[in-house]
Amino acid sequence: MHYPAAPTVEHPNLRAPIALIVDDPAPCINPLWYYRHQVDGEAEPAHERDIPLAFMQRWCDWVHASGIRGDFTVLPYPAGLGRIDDRLQGYDTGEVRAWLELAREVVAPQFDIHCEILTHTNALDLATWQLRPQSEQSWMDVQGEATLAEYFATAMQILSDAGLPNHGITQPVTFVGDQAVYARAILAAEKRVNRRKVSHYFLHFDAVSDVVPERITLLDEAAGEAIVSIWAGTNDYLWHTHSHGSMETRMTPEALADRYLTTDGPGGRLAELVRGGGPIVIVTHWQTLYSNGLELGLKTFQEVMARFDALHGDRFAWRKLSEITDHLLAARTVRFESTTTQHEVEVIAAAPFGTDILTVSIPMPWMLDKNPPVRLNGRDLPFVSHPSDLEACKCLRRGSLITVSLPLVANEPARITVTAKTA
Repeated sequence: MHYPAAPTVEHPNLRAPIALIVDDPAPCINPLWYYRHQVDGEAEPAHERDIPLAFMQRWCDWVHASGIRGDFTVLPYPAGLGRIDDRLQGYDTGEVRAWLELAREVVAPQFDIHCEILTHTNALDLATWQLRPQSEQSWMDVQGEATLAEYFATAMQILSDAGLPNHGITQPVTFVGDQAVYARAILAAEKRVNRRKVSHYFLHFDAVSDVVPERITLLDEAAGEAIVSIWAGTNDYLWHTHSHGSMETRMTPEALADRYLTTDGPGGRLAELVRGGGPIVIVTHWQTLYSNGLELGLKTFQEVMARFDALHGDRFAWRKLSEITDHLLAARTVRFESTTTQHEVEVIAAAPFGTDILTVSIPMPWMLDKNPPVRLNGRDLPFVSHPSDLEACKCLRRGSLITVSLPLVANEPARITVTAKTA
């Protein structure tokens, strides 16, 4: 008798996920100028106050051409200047609307849209719509679940009204309160505004470890509810490109790119994360990309991503943070039932959470010298010849290991059948 070997969940399509988080975007304003002015109390911050619409267009052109994915945060009520779906005090309404249209048409298909809460500067009093004297992060640290949920829901609703349905939260600067309370507040807001029971947030980064995994903060399998904490594996190594006179402003994009990945591959933070096997989540900021008009950040990332694609493009796949979240939850909660006869191996996979791609490797109890018939829910699956060609509803043989990629629907079992073809 053959005893079935345990299936193994792999990275989706055998390619580790990579994602780019762009922190702080808002129509037309430089969020750093307003943060320095309102939170740090600087009368005239040494940064440009505005970021022109033309920069948003150049960013969108690159995003569309490159195919990168991840998270793009949008400030719903930036610096207390007004709702982005209505008007921003001191800014041209036509430019604000054009910015939002680009975000809807170009960015949203490839990036989750996060609310970075409401203002990114001082907390907003929802009763008066006036700024409080405390910064958002310090005010949030001491709030209860109901207050946080109302605050989050307000931010999400503004984005939805602006045609940018929110999926997740990016925390401005820090949060040192109770993360369990924070996660429950996110879930309550998502359920209220977006009718969503699974979400995620970005708060932490680890720029040292070779492997920086996501963490599950809230999980209720029976209810199908969960909140995941997405961790970045990098710092913003280009932060000082928006500081006038800094060393970085005198460097070339090629030299700055070495901080992430050297041209020959072994150097830079991304090389460390590649050696760790992924996932890779990179964080930067809107003001960093703009670099006070030098656009050094954008030019550097264009160089970094070109290097990464040339060196590692076949081993990694760009993913939204929501896609990383869904896969993590499905992979952590999937249950397998395996049976083996003299002629057949059957694996039934079921989970309370769904994902667009679940890739499963099944050790066969027989030696294989050719591809055996593989079926998913009774449907024959085609084989690919190389791991980089694997995709949903296809399979791969490596010796006597059969790897299958499938879409997994929550609470709907998927049946994989492999018929024996022995040497």
